[in-house]
Amino acid sequence: MDTLLQQLDENLKELYRKALDADALLEQLQQQGQAKYQAVFAKDAGFKVESNRFMPYLAETAEQIAAMRHSQQFNTATLQRVVQQLQLLHKTLAELRLAVKA
Repeated sequence: MDTLLQQLDENLKELYRKALDADALLEQLQQQGQAKYQAVFAKDAGFKVESNRFMPYLAETAEQIAAMRHSQQFNTATLQRVVQQLQLLHKTLAELRLAVKA
């Protein structure tokens, strides 16, 4: 279980910097009158939080990982949800970066 938690932590660390940069970019776009949307992810994307920035989604995922570490046990559904959230964050942040470069 320690190896799994370590891998999840590494994902969080990698996503943290990307999410900060993306949120700064989104703030800049919004100030320019662009980025007019209510939430980064749709309501059915697997997150409880709803935000027009990435950090709240990353925080939700980090809280779930911390809860798994604290309890030293988890069920498959929780792990599956966390992995899906991490994948979606990676994918969306990469797509945003490509869209900005284009």
